[in-house]
Amino acid sequence: MHFSEHVEVNTFLQNLSYPYRLPVLQTRRLLFQADAEIYETIHRGNIIFSINHEDFCVIKVVKNSVRLIFLNGAYIRDRKHILMSFGLKSRCIELYEANVELFNALPEYIREAIRLTKLSSKV
Repeated sequence: MHFSEHVEVNTFLQNLSYPYRLPVLQTRRLLFQADAEIYETIHRGNIIFSINHEDFCVIKVVKNSVRLIFLNGAYIRDRKHILMSFGLKSRCIELYEANVELFNALPEYIREAIRLTKLSSKV
């Protein structure tokens, strides 16, 4: 497990029940592999990821799955048609530990979200 520099994040990860732990850990690994400047915090029981001091995605544990929410997901190209609407600008992906195809597609979406966030923070 990739430990966080924040005690709250580590406590959150250690307290996750088994069906949710693996998708959360896999998603965190992909996020940190995508960019070394990613920063994570806990807010209202969700893991918030930011880059250049701007939040760009959230991992939210819900009743039957884990959601990866891209805060500016409406601007991400959805070539694999896996994004679901989540508010006006946000889009999410439901993550299940057994869905290998979904996890194989995630790096492309993560890189796009990071690229868009870096562009918007320069403006």
